[in-house]
Amino acid sequence: MIHIISLISILGIFFGSAALIIILSAFNGFETVVGRLYASFDSDLKISPVSGKYFTPDSIKMQQIALLSNIKAITPVIEENALFRYRSNQCIGTIKAINPDYIHSTGVDSMVVTGSSVLFEDSVNYAVIGGGISYKLGLRGYDEVHPMQVYVPRKGVEISTLNPENSLSEKDIISGGIFSIQQDFDQKYVLMPIGFARDLLNEPKAVTSIEINLKDKEKVAEIQSKVKAILGNDFIVLDRFQQHPSLYKVMHVEKAAVYLVMSLILLIATFNLIGSLLMLALDKQKDMAILLGMGAREGTIKRIVTFEGLLLSVSGGSIGIAVGGLICWLQLKYGFVTLGGADSTFVVTAYPVAFNPWDFLVVFVTVLILGFLASWYPARMANKKIGVEVLSSRE
Repeated sequence: MIHIISLISILGIFFGSAALIIILSAFNGFETVVGRLYASFDSDLKISPVSGKYFTPDSIKMQQIALLSNIKAITPVIEENALFRYRSNQCIGTIKAINPDYIHSTGVDSMVVTGSSVLFEDSVNYAVIGGGISYKLGLRGYDEVHPMQVYVPRKGVEISTLNPENSLSEKDIISGGIFSIQQDFDQKYVLMPIGFARDLLNEPKAVTSIEINLKDKEKVAEIQSKVKAILGNDFIVLDRFQQHPSLYKVMHVEKAAVYLVMSLILLIATFNLIGSLLMLALDKQKDMAILLGMGAREGTIKRIVTFEGLLLSVSGGSIGIAVGGLICWLQLKYGFVTLGGADSTFVVTAYPVAFNPWDFLVVFVTVLILGFLASWYPARMANKKIGVEVLSSRE
């Protein structure tokens, strides 16, 4: 009977630890996918002013930044809200104006689903439009016959309620392609050459930010500190994670919440371990009394029961961690658990997983702590009413 309960205890810890590894790895996978999607649009570093929206870059400081090692590309950026009109449809969005060549240093060019990622060619300006905005406009891709109109408020001109169009600057631009990355970007941005935006906004020098892409992504923190030292305290230098703090904070909070819930389930599984150790202590009272009669101390009995509990919990946890890791590896290699059907429009076709060594360590330590806590009460009870009278009563 004791062996059956011990086996049930091991199985409970085994399934709990395996499930914990699988779920944490799945969260890592989704975080990796989301990070990759955002990385295809966001730059490694983004420079913006501490106060105000527009600023004029210092050419000397920009040259110092450009001379830093590991710099792949730098571009001035203008972001401004605008009204877009295509034929009879219109919607509000955001202009993101960059140097035409800069788009190839990001991952946006690989996310263009229709048309081309070219922003400027043969003296012609082109716009690469987010999928959400193109859907609202009824725009299907490249269209040189029907250009898209872009409207922005004129500087220093009050908006007239009688004739609002006189208060707006307007320029036509040809739709060159449509990108599809993530809803936050697809429904907000229209990429276009910065020269076109300067003429539209009548802004010959100022920018809203400067974006930097690096050759080695592992050295972001090092370059970020160097750029901060060059620019001083008047500018903010943000990496990809800092550009979307709420997103990554929510992801980490969700992962922590799932860990706590699964740890609670694992804690419930250890109740079987408590019962198993209590029955072991009752069944082995005679043997414990013999040990005490031979000179063993009460602490020795406690350590024996505690070691038994830790042995059961670590055995179940270690096997569970190994099996959970194996299942994640099989999913990573073969993708047998899919997302959606054959016509799925998800970015990935199978549930993404990613390994994080810290997850394995955290799960193992969690199993170890829970095993120790589950062993404490039975080890304490094992010393009670154990003595020569127990031995004599069972002879």
